Amino acid sequence: MSFVKKNLGKVMQDSLYRNSLYMMISTLIMSFLGFVFWMVIARNFTTSEVGLATTIISVMGLITSFSLLGLNVGLIRYLPKAKDKSRKINTCFSLVFVVVVIVTSVFLLGLGVFSPKLLFIRESLIFSFSFIFFMVVSCWASLIDSIFVAFRNAKFILVKNVTFSSLKIVFPFLFLGLGAYGIFGAWMTSLFVAVVVSMFILVKKFDYKPKLVFHDSIIKKIGKYSFGNYVAGFIGGLPLMILPLMILNSLGAETTAYYYMAMMIATLLFTIPQATSQSLFAEGSYDEKNLKVQVWKAVKIISLILIPGILITVFFGNWILLLFGKEYSSEGFRFLQILALSGIFVGGNKVFENVLRIEKRIRSILWVNIIGAVVILGGSYLLLGGGLLSIGYVWLGGQVVISLIYLGLLKR
Repeated sequence: MSFVKKNLGKVMQDSLYRNSLYMMISTLIMSFLGFVFWMVIARNFTTSEVGLATTIISVMGLITSFSLLGLNVGLIRYLPKAKDKSRKINTCFSLVFVVVVIVTSVFLLGLGVFSPKLLFIRESLIFSFSFIFFMVVSCWASLIDSIFVAFRNAKFILVKNVTFSSLKIVFPFLFLGLGAYGIFGAWMTSLFVAVVVSMFILVKKFDYKPKLVFHDSIIKKIGKYSFGNYVAGFIGGLPLMILPLMILNSLGAETTAYYYMAMMIATLLFTIPQATSQSLFAEGSYDEKNLKVQVWKAVKIISLILIPGILITVFFGNWILLLFGKEYSSEGFRFLQILALSGIFVGGNKVFENVLRIEKRIRSILWVNIIGAVVILGGSYLLLGGGLLSIGYVWLGGQVVISLIYLGLLKR
């Protein structure tokens, strides 16, 4: 016991390890409660409603990524050394607010083209305005995570996500009559409460002074770096955001539900390198001289946790999917196995990406993400007829291609 306490103490004294663990624990709790949420949903809503709701949630990710303008990354890079942190935070909140309202409005107007099966959102005035509001909440939630990472206080991300995930289990019972949008409404109402709690923490713990204002000097300073990351990050995230729409339009809502549940479990694995590489990014932004040391520490903690997670998912993933229903297990298990194996390459890619980000080699990240998105989306489009299994193999191949390109760039 003393040995464990001694080593745990050493780990918690290291900010990279500490913040990585906080974010992993946060994701673990959020995922566990997320499983409970989807179990509740699967037993109270139809598979078709679940498929539509997961598509709306994926659309939320698409709009959020598009509207953030890379400012979430810019905050991690520049906030640590800022003299007036409130000015930077307020400018980012204000700019993102304006952009997300415009982007969401355009999306709603073009629903007939983007996804006709979601037209019911636009047909209801309440649904339309609440959808715009929820997109603002989603964007601000993402910015808040970056702020806590920049402050190297990821424990507050844990507080935020536990609040969000706990409430998410309760709210579906209040929205039972709203079908697919009721699932989405329960999700987003919970997130709104979590954002309010996080704002309170920022004000009380970090002396944050909220105000909707723009400071041109701040936008100019971090704008170029943020915009480059924005374009690169948006393109890199396109496969996860567009695949549900492709599957919904071509294979139906039920297959979309099977895809989403399997990808949700795989994303839990992907969060291990995501959390660690984010901490690596924050540490590198504070001290670039010791980057190599921090990289090896990140690789060690990722390997220690990710590899056992992959093995568990490959051999027991069918039992995990069975929690949502027999059809989810029978239709999604093989797909989940392929996604889990891709975690080896996803882990390396996250570390490679953040090393280049610290070195401000944004153009290289952009080209890698363009190639990866083309391979995954293009291949999935061509092989959609093969169902989820074909999409899984394309996903795995795309991650391998990205890893090979990153290795070539870093060797240069």
